[in-house]
Amino acid sequence: MIPAQNGQEVDALLREMKRLQQHNRSVDERLSALQIIQRVAHSLVSEGSLGELLEKILGCAVRVAHASAGALLLLDRASGELVFEVIEGGAGAPLKKMRMPADKGIAGWVVTHGKPLIVHDVTQDERFYPCIAQEFNFPTRSILCVPLMVRGNVIGALEVLNKVGDAQFTAEDRDLLTILAAQSAVAIENARLYQNLREEHNRLVAVEAEVRHRLARDIHDGPAQMLASVIMNAYFVREALARGSVEVALNEMDEVVSLAEKALRQIRTLLFNLRPVTLEMKGLVPALEIYASMLQQNERFAVVLQIENEIAKLNREAELAIFAVIQEAISNVRKHAEAKQAVIRLAVTEDGYLEVSVKDDGVGFDPATVSQACAERGSLGVLTMQERAQSLQGSLSIHSHPGAGTEVRLCLPLAPNLAGAAEAASGA
Repeated sequence: MIPAQNGQEVDALLREMKRLQQHNRSVDERLSALQIIQRVAHSLVSEGSLGELLEKILGCAVRVAHASAGALLLLDRASGELVFEVIEGGAGAPLKKMRMPADKGIAGWVVTHGKPLIVHDVTQDERFYPCIAQEFNFPTRSILCVPLMVRGNVIGALEVLNKVGDAQFTAEDRDLLTILAAQSAVAIENARLYQNLREEHNRLVAVEAEVRHRLARDIHDGPAQMLASVIMNAYFVREALARGSVEVALNEMDEVVSLAEKALRQIRTLLFNLRPVTLEMKGLVPALEIYASMLQQNERFAVVLQIENEIAKLNREAELAIFAVIQEAISNVRKHAEAKQAVIRLAVTEDGYLEVSVKDDGVGFDPATVSQACAERGSLGVLTMQERAQSLQGSLSIHSHPGAGTEVRLCLPLAPNLAGAAEAASGA
C-alpha cells in the first residue's frame, strides 16, 4: 500500500506531466502555425495575381486559427466601404464583392480602430452586423478579426469564424493572425501597385497605338492626298509646257502652289498638335490663339476662341492637360459632328474655378446610347479626357442632344493648378 504522502506526490507529478504534455502540444501547434505562416509568407512574395494572393492569405488564416470559415475584406477609400474580396466556408459565393459601410460590423470596428478583436458570442455584441451573416448563410458563434495595415494605414481586415470543435478563439490565435496580417498587408499593397502599374502600362500602350493610328490617318487624309495632287498637277504642267501651252501651265502651277501651301499648313498643324511649343514657352492662351488660327485655316468648320476674362498662369501639367482635352474635343467635332462652327470658351468663375468648353452646332447624339457604346468598346478619347480632369481635381461632362450639337465641359479649381502652387504646397 502506497503511503498517503507518496500518493499525493505521485498525483502532483502526474498533473505536472499532463500540464507539460499540454504545453508541449501547444508549443507544437504554435510552431506548426508559424511554419505555415512562414511558407505562405515566402509564397506571397512571388505571387503576382492579387486574387490568388488574397485566397492564399485567407486559406492560411483559417488553417492557423482552426476556424470553420473566414473572409478577407479590403477598404475602398473612395466610397468609404469594405469590400468582401475572398470568402472561405459557408455559402460565401453571393457575398463575394458585396459592400458594407466601413464603420459597420466587427470588421468595421477593427478597421476603424486599427485593433484586433475577439468576440466569443456575437449574439451578445451590439457591433455584430447580422445582415452579412444572413447573406453568408453561416450560423456565426464567434469571430476573430485583425486589421490589415501598411505603414500605419488600415487597408482592410482579415476575419475567421467559429473555431472548430466549439472551442473559443484565444489570444494566441489573435497573435498568430496579427503576424500573418502584417506580412500579408505588405504583399497585398505590393500586388495592388503592380496591378495598377500593369494596367497603366497597358493603357499607355493603347493610347500610344491610338495616337499613331490617328496620326497615320491624319497624314493620309490630309498632306498625303494633297502631295499626290501636287505631283499629278506637276505632270500636267510638264505636259502643257511640252505642248507650248504656257498659259495652261501657269494656271496649273497656281493650283500646285495652292495645294503645296495647304499641305504645309496641315503639316504644321499636325506638328503643333504633337508638341505645342508655344504652350510650353508662352502659356495656354497664346497657344490656343495659334491653335484656333490653324484650325480656322484647315478645317471645314469655323473655329471661334472666346477668352471671357483674364486667365492666371497655370502650372505646366494643368496647361498641358487642358490643351489636350480641347484637342480631343475638336478631334471629335472633326470626326463626328458635321458642324459648321465650334466655339472654344474659357472663363474664370467668381468662386475660383476655370471653366473650359468646346461647343459645336453639329448633329449631336443621344448621350445614354453613346455612353453605353463607349463603355463596351472602351473609348480611349473619353476615358483620357476624364482622367486628365481628375488629375486636375476637376470634372468633365459631355452634353448633347440629337440635332442640337454637343458641348464638352471641363471645370477645375484654380488654386491647386496655379503656377507655383505645387511648390508652395510642398514648401509648406
